[in-house]
Amino acid sequence: MYGFDAISANNGWFIAATGVSMVFIGLIVLTLIISQLHNVLALMEKLTAKPEVIPETKPTIRVPPPDPSDVETTARVFTPLIEELPSEFQLSELYALAKEYHLPHPHLSIRCLIENGTLQPLGEGVFIFIPSCEE
Repeated sequence: MYGFDAISANNGWFIAATGVSMVFIGLIVLTLIISQLHNVLALMEKLTAKPEVIPETKPTIRVPPPDPSDVETTARVFTPLIEELPSEFQLSELYALAKEYHLPHPHLSIRCLIENGTLQPLGEGVFIFIPSCEE
């Protein structure tokens, strides 16, 4: 027995249909896997990623900045800075220290101290600090 009769006698048509179905089902599964691969990779990345460590920050205490026209408060704030400097100093050195310590509006504060006489010029850009008697 040869040809179509042999195929029919041995369930060949069923076997052929099963084979074709398996190939198409395999292709469908493969396309679904490829189309969803980016989602699977993102999920795997989330699962294996180490949690980001957030450094503990110390709470900062915000003090309202002093009014630069208030000479007593400004002098009190600038006194520790001026003590770090030699007795005769350049204003640029005082300004650099004020910026380093993040003091608010250093130009206005220094100008206020000069106008009040707390910082007195010696000439050639050199100044001295004269504390007020009230302290």
